[in-house]
Amino acid sequence: MSMKQSKMVRSMLVQVFKEKYLWASKKEKSLILDQFVEATGFNRSYARTVLRKKKDNVVKLRARKKRISSYDDDVRFYLEKIWEILDRICGKRLVMAMPDVLAKLEQFKVFKIDKITKDNLLSISSASVDRLLKPARKKLGRKGTSTTKQPKYLIDRIPIKTFGEWKSSLPGFVQIDLVAHNGGNVFGGFYSTLAATDVCTGWTVCILVKDKTQFQMLKALIKLKKILPFPLLGIHSDNGAEFINQTILAYAERNDIQFTRGRPYKKNDNPHIEQKNYSVVRRNTGYLRIENQIQADIVRSLYQDLNTYNNYFLPVMILKEKHRIGSKAIRKYDEAKSPYRRILARKDISKTIKASMKKIYEKLNIFELKNQINHWQNEFVKIAAPIRNPIDKVKVRRKKGIVHTIPKWRREVNSVTKNPFL
Repeated sequence: MSMKQSKMVRSMLVQVFKEKYLWASKKEKSLILDQFVEATGFNRSYARTVLRKKKDNVVKLRARKKRISSYDDDVRFYLEKIWEILDRICGKRLVMAMPDVLAKLEQFKVFKIDKITKDNLLSISSASVDRLLKPARKKLGRKGTSTTKQPKYLIDRIPIKTFGEWKSSLPGFVQIDLVAHNGGNVFGGFYSTLAATDVCTGWTVCILVKDKTQFQMLKALIKLKKILPFPLLGIHSDNGAEFINQTILAYAERNDIQFTRGRPYKKNDNPHIEQKNYSVVRRNTGYLRIENQIQADIVRSLYQDLNTYNNYFLPVMILKEKHRIGSKAIRKYDEAKSPYRRILARKDISKTIKASMKKIYEKLNIFELKNQINHWQNEFVKIAAPIRNPIDKVKVRRKKGIVHTIPKWRREVNSVTKNPFL
């Protein structure tokens, strides 16, 4: 054989020559065998064996035996319950939150979990969690529009801070953003959420505001300063006019608050709050419209419980480093901890603040807190304003009363009004 053939070509040659060989006479078989050896390059003895076989030499792959699961149905059942309580977070975050959640469930006697199941839940890996929760994730079933505009003044007075300058931040430097609840239509009045997250600890606060005026933003920032468990040292926003204005700038200067902004059209300069806009605000309020006081009161009650739930119980992972190998980005995160645990581990936060937070934590029941959040969400969905359909602008041509001003090709034969000037 002059050149090496592929396995597929040899298999086709075997099929062609086999049909002739099996039905040929003894002399014909000798000729066919010569042709087959020349075409394939096989040894003559091996070629004869291949052509004599009535069945193709197909290797049957044995089905892989399924590995017996180390976790029984009880582990899967309680894992799904805890996953629902923790707002369906990923396996890495859930594993780190498991000891605290089990301790709270035992403290308030929510579930009666036997020792073997509890040990399995405490020792389970994040990969096993994701694998066991895969069927539950499959059962789960748009992005909003921007409603902010960049101001044309005060831009130069507020310094820019890019994404690379957030690596060494102290507690108190927060990123803020506004999330619109317009139901997909920017016309008419609607409420918005001021979302703020501390870069160092991940402490996140949601505050509902009536509109985007400077006065409403100022009220929200004053409330944010009171809610935060540590002093407010700096705020970082995008270039929207609701933040970049004289009122907010004067408030920051009076209270010695550092005020910075990101670059226009660069969302990576506000990475922490951009992620929270979906994982905290949109996941809990959706894209429904809020336009009256009743809806606003329900969402404010929701946020009051949600802020406590997120900051005391849900672990967050903060990016430590990121580097590229070719086209692939390698990210390394720190150990997943709740913002409450991160504050307790900080040495630059006073013992008084930590003691008051511990008292609050001891009284919290995560199961009741999650049920209360679900209750407010259901109430909000019942009375949420329907999504408004966009109004199509229809151009209506006004009929002209004087005939001679109408183009000839549009004039009617029997005109009602005559030209008074003729």
